[in-house]
Amino acid sequence: MSTAVPSTTAHQSRTTTQRRRRSVTPLQRTLRLARFETSMLARQRTTLVTLLSGPFLVLALAALSPSASPQALAALAGMGVLVVMSLTTHFAGVMLTVNRREAQVLKRLRTSELSGGELVTGMYLPLVVVGVLESLAVVGVLAARGGALPDALGWLPMMTGVLIASVGLVVAGVAVAGLSGNAEKANWAAVPLLVVVSGAANMLTVSALPEVARQVLLLFPFASLTDLVARTSGASVSLAELPVPVPGELVDIALLVVWTLVFAAVAKRLWRWEPRG
Repeated sequence: MSTAVPSTTAHQSRTTTQRRRRSVTPLQRTLRLARFETSMLARQRTTLVTLLSGPFLVLALAALSPSASPQALAALAGMGVLVVMSLTTHFAGVMLTVNRREAQVLKRLRTSELSGGELVTGMYLPLVVVGVLESLAVVGVLAARGGALPDALGWLPMMTGVLIASVGLVVAGVAVAGLSGNAEKANWAAVPLLVVVSGAANMLTVSALPEVARQVLLLFPFASLTDLVARTSGASVSLAELPVPVPGELVDIALLVVWTLVFAAVAKRLWRWEPRG
């Protein structure tokens, strides 16, 4: 009798522990990891400065630039949103992936109760949120300079596109990190896509650009976000009429979805849990 009580107690303790573990939902585990990653971003000064520098740069440029028409400011907002996210959250996604992989954090977390999907979602969710907040900051800064904010019907497509682009640029960072063996190589590997995205966004705001070149640039990765933000703010960087009666905003969003899926497929194929041997 004296040995049965401790055995029963130990069994009950294990059962209680298992029930508590089961009571934690996948969403709760994901949010816990996201909260941890957010605290880590706040502690890493280099990453924090990178994420905050974009909106401040746009604020400085807007303050120093001469006054412009609301249409010009709308086009500038479209360019600024895409450039800021490509220079901040995309680059942070590259470095976060490489640093976590090289420190073998991904390998350790893989053996935890987190599933692969929960791990990936929780780790990159803060960057996606930062990208959305940065975009709102850019639009707000240029609206304060005299630009137009989206109307009641424009906020939904704009925020949908911003969210998709934020996810897509972070996913593109994960794909780039898959090509990089270490942090030093990742710095250089991130440059080509940054140049392509930022260059396309800047060129789309050039009024003298031929229309054929403008339509080609809209097909570049995530470049349609520039047109989407400009359209919903009262302007457009795309002047050609579509051959089918489809709103331009839907075309812009569709292009963002396509590029996000393309980079997601590449990121999945190149993903590694451990550093290269």
